[in-house]
Amino acid sequence: MISSNKTKGFTLVELLIVIVVIAILAAISIVAYNGVTNKARDDERATDARNIVNAAAAYNSEKDKWPTDTEIKGFETIKLSKNAKDNIGNAAPTSTAKGKYKYELCKDTNNNNTGAKVTYWKDIVEGNDPHEQVITTGSNC
Repeated sequence: MISSNKTKGFTLVELLIVIVVIAILAAISIVAYNGVTNKARDDERATDARNIVNAAAAYNSEKDKWPTDTEIKGFETIKLSKNAKDNIGNAAPTSTAKGKYKYELCKDTNNNNTGAKVTYWKDIVEGNDPHEQVITTGSNC
């Protein structure tokens, strides 16, 4: 006699295969998402550093002197982001203080200010690049 008990459903093996495939896809997407967010943070820091340097150059063009970090914060010709204004200073960025921007004036042999440079932190580095990146303007930097 042939049994007429035809239950419908998935076997345990089929369910396990589906769960494993979903877990693999989730792991891949989490790793990719972390890389994208780190790149976005790096791009934001690079943009802020470029804006600080551009603000210093514009300040020098208008006032014929290179600004201090305090003068850049109050300079309105080039708008800086709140994050950039809040984190400009003399402290170098580190792995625990990645959002800091070290602002320095460049000097010639007579100790005259000739430019400005900004150091910022970059999470994603290619090859042997250091985590600290520098953007400069002016001369002797």
